Amino acid sequence: MSALTFTLKNAPAQRIDCSPLTPDALADKSAAEIAALELVIGNSSARVDSLFEISGEDSTNIQIENSTDKLDFVGHNMTSGRISVAGNVGAYLGHFMEGGELEVTGNSGIYTGCEMKDGQIKVNGNTGDFVGGARPGYKNGMTGGTVIITGNSGDRTGDHMRRGMILIEGNAGNYCGTRMVSGTIAVLGSVGSHLGYAMKRGTLLLTQQPTQGISANFNDCGSHTLAFLPLMLASFKKLDSKFASLESFSRVQRYAGDLGGIGMGEILVKL
Repeated sequence: MSALTFTLKNAPAQRIDCSPLTPDALADKSAAEIAALELVIGNSSARVDSLFEISGEDSTNIQIENSTDKLDFVGHNMTSGRISVAGNVGAYLGHFMEGGELEVTGNSGIYTGCEMKDGQIKVNGNTGDFVGGARPGYKNGMTGGTVIITGNSGDRTGDHMRRGMILIEGNAGNYCGTRMVSGTIAVLGSVGSHLGYAMKRGTLLLTQQPTQGISANFNDCGSHTLAFLPLMLASFKKLDSKFASLESFSRVQRYAGDLGGIGMGEILVKL
């Protein structure tokens, strides 16, 4: 069977909630039922077939073509299957995701991987702020899964992150790892200011020395040889990412903090 493909007919003037278009939600629906689904667009709604050309039939493998940054909540609550997007997407990509694969060839908006629990998201481009974070008023960001960003991430990546992994091949913005409770964020490029602000636990792994320095709230623990690092780097070999070809290392400069709180987080900088 060929992939179930939704090709956007025209660039929308208002934002479209694409949360109903997941493998889980479409599993038992006929072509006519899928076409008749209503999507929220702005303060109204419209049928799927009025917004998209629909082709294919394999609902476990969904493709969205001609996408724009007005498409929000792509992959919301998905637990299995695969969604691939050609073009940019909007906010809340993979929100509440519990499994499956999501891949975007383009950029994604704010809150990519917001509160996700499992699965894998790959953005072949840049992402907005709050990758893997929590919505305003909530204290749990992503609790599992993997987010791979081939470009740059915005500010407050991993805000309130509790578990899981965020791998950034480019640069990370300001406040990376802010209020982080657990999990791992690795960055191949540079990072912005206020790294690890209010971090409780978790690991920030950097291959470059932060150009804007590390806060005095982090204690320099000296250089260490950490045996777990080669094991973690070896686990990246299975990924379709620059991290798969990253040369193994175990020697790092370790900083512990944020000492304004419980101070059990760590920033590891490759030596």
